Amino acid sequence: MTANNPTYEVVRLLEQRGFDAKHHVRFDWLTNRAPTDSDARLPPQLKYSLLALHGHLGGDWFELPRKRRHRLRIDAQVDDSTLIELDTKQHFSSARLSTFPFYEGMQHDLDLEKYRELCSQYGEAADRSQRTREAVGFAFPGGRIAQRAYFDACKDLLAAAYGYRLIRIPILDGEFTSEARLALKTLL
Repeated sequence: MTANNPTYEVVRLLEQRGFDAKHHVRFDWLTNRAPTDSDARLPPQLKYSLLALHGHLGGDWFELPRKRRHRLRIDAQVDDSTLIELDTKQHFSSARLSTFPFYEGMQHDLDLEKYRELCSQYGEAADRSQRTREAVGFAFPGGRIAQRAYFDACKDLLAAAYGYRLIRIPILDGEFTSEARLALKTLL
């Protein structure tokens, strides 16, 4: 494992606590084309909400099913029902903040109040970091920011729909700090 990599640090801490943790896991239900290639177990309300969210962020819905399919990566898996995502500053954009109303009435494990605060605090810097980058399905300057916000929302909402608890840990200085270690120990 690479030294100073927060994902590997999380896995190492989990292993020390007796978990058979894995890093960089992928699932068939979590792809870059979500929710267009999701199976019948996905509640229709969630599918429609994700499609509406995609449009809200400026995504081209017609590109979703045409994209080359690949499974999105989750930072770590603790056990058969618990996943962990580590969020650096780029995950706290204004686009991400605008996704939270779409969580209403949906099952998820995200601390919305905490993430609203972090997005308000770091949103300007996050938006500035990739304001000119485009992304497939989000073909406009800043599209990569919108795509990241969309994929984060997909992870939050689809994980819950498929029976997983998704724990998000902010990594704001690029390193796995003592505050993040404490958050992880408290959550597990």
